[in-house]
Formats: sequence, structure tokens, C-alpha cells
Amino acid sequence: MLSGRKKALKFDEIGEFGFIESIKKDCNTTLNDVIKGIGDDCAVFGPYSGRVLLFTTDMLVEDIHFLKAKITPYQLGWKSIAVNLSDIAAMGGRPLVLLISLAIPAEMDVELIQDIYKGMKNICEHYKINIVGGDTVASPDKLIINVSLIGDAKENEVLYRSGARPGDSIYLTGNVGDSFAGLNILKKEIPSTKSIASHFIKIHNEPKPLIETGMAIAASGLANAMIDVSDGLLSDLGHICKESGVGAMFFKSKIPISSELKLLASRVRFDPLDFALSGGEDYLLLLTVPESNIKDFEMLWKDKVASPLYLIGGIRQKKGIKMVNDDGSIEEIIKRGFNHFSPSFLDT
Repeated sequence: MLSGRKKALKFDEIGEFGFIESIKKDCNTTLNDVIKGIGDDCAVFGPYSGRVLLFTTDMLVEDIHFLKAKITPYQLGWKSIAVNLSDIAAMGGRPLVLLISLAIPAEMDVELIQDIYKGMKNICEHYKINIVGGDTVASPDKLIINVSLIGDAKENEVLYRSGARPGDSIYLTGNVGDSFAGLNILKKEIPSTKSIASHFIKIHNEPKPLIETGMAIAASGLANAMIDVSDGLLSDLGHICKESGVGAMFFKSKIPISSELKLLASRVRFDPLDFALSGGEDYLLLLTVPESNIKDFEMLWKDKVASPLYLIGGIRQKKGIKMVNDDGSIEEIIKRGFNHFSPSFLDT
């Protein structure tokens, strides 16, 4: 090696989001029809007769995103579609068609793959989506599933991460942390009785994307920004803050944690707030609403939306994320969440 040569940067040093930032420049060779490229839950193209197309893709890799022995083939098929649907929900869109690509070890049973497709087909039937193609290739040892989903939305209704403004209130559409508890139970990191374990494992293995909720929020025109909670509440709030050029403050006491997670935490003796803030894979919606729209927004929720709604904090001008503790003290919070190039989430 030549002396003085710059040390090569490794992926576990730069991380998933650092890598994304490093490749964003010059990805668009033409701006024709590209409304939003890298940096949101979906890419946005158009408009076409007042509507835009939404594109998203997600890959699930065996032993990185799932343990084959800890999830049924049906659940794996369901989840592989659900995580993409959640991206469409985060933009306020309507899912339309998808393509499925599989890398399959040669010795894998055909019946297992067919059962995965049963889960895929059932969730697609529920949300009225067509499977229109894809690709199938050989894999040396691990099963890999990649789904690409196309949706659409009215041009003036799409919600981006970049719309949050100082003074906005921050809302969350459900309890956070249960999915991460399910993962830790599956990994045998924390003990649990069978009855309690089934609650968490089902949430982790069979997420319910909030398509109808996202569409209702977008159609109302009352929210400024939205994202789905996939990497962890703190991490995804950080994405909104970064793209919007703002900061945030939330109240520790306002973070919604289920009674089941509180019970499990009291028995096993861990802080459920850690799971709630950094666990990830909750697939809820995190959104911001300007002060002038709060009354109408909460009325909309009461009248038309079935999901729960929690006001957890507000957007502020100064960058960074702060937490207000129960005693009124304020502390700065470091964003934590899932990173593909840190140690595997199955090992943490």
C-alpha cells in the first residue's frame, strides 16, 4: 500500500443514510417529469392530468430482515408487500400495481415460495392491487425478496417529508415499540408468556399499512408533512426535520406506549421508551399539522378516521430534537434507529 494513501471508507462507517447522501448528486440526468427523487418515502413523477405517479421499492434479505424459522411463509409474503404499501400511505397515495423479484436458493422447496405468494396475493386482494410481473433468479444461499410498487395521487395532495414548518404540531397514529418487542421475543432476547408473546409477534410479522388513513390525511389538505415509522420514531422524525430544515421537541409523557408493552417491560425490567423511540417497523404515520389547522384536523379524525391519534410535540426553528421530561427538564436526543450497515438488527 502506498504511504499517505487515503483510507477506504467502509459501509459500516458511512451507514445507510450517509451512503444515500453520497450518491444523490447527479442521479437525475433530466428533470423532465421528476417531481421528487431520492429523499422521501416514494419517488414522484408527473403530473399527468392532475395526478402524479408514486414509485417505491423495498428488499427483504434472509437473516437481515427476517429469520425464516421465525415467520411463516404466508406472513413473509404479506409483510414484503405491506412495507411497500406503508411508503405509499406516507405520501397519501393510492397503490396500483407491483412487481416482485425473488432470488431463491436452488434447494428451497417450491411449496414454501408458493405459500409466500399466498400472503402476497391476499394483501394485494385486500388493497385492490395487481401483481403485474417481476423477476426470478438463483441465490447462492439466502432468500431475497424485492417488491417495487407503483401508486398515484392527486398532484396537490401529495405529502412530503419536506413540508414541516416551525409551529406545526407533531402527531402519531398509534402505539410505538410493540413491533420491536416482537422481534426481541422472536430472537429470545427477552422472555415472555405465550399469550403476551403472540400479540407482539403478530404485530411484527403482519404489519397493517395505513393506506386509507394516509389518503384521508392527504385529501384533507390540513397536514404539512408525513412519513411512515419504519426506521424508528426518532430516526423518522429526524428525516422530517432534515428534509424540512427544522428541529423538533416532543414530550416524553406523550409518546404512546401500549399497555401490553408496559406490562412486558415491568416483568422483564427494561425501559419501554427505548423500544418506542428507536425500535422501528411500527409502520404508523408520523405527521405535522400547522396550528391554524389543528381544530379542523382533529375534527376530521373524530368523524372520518378509525386510527388512534396522539399529539406528541411540535416543530421548532432551531435544529435538533429535544425531549421534555416528566419533571419539565429538557434534553437533546440523538437520533437512533435501524441502519442497514450497522450490525444486523437480528444481532443487536
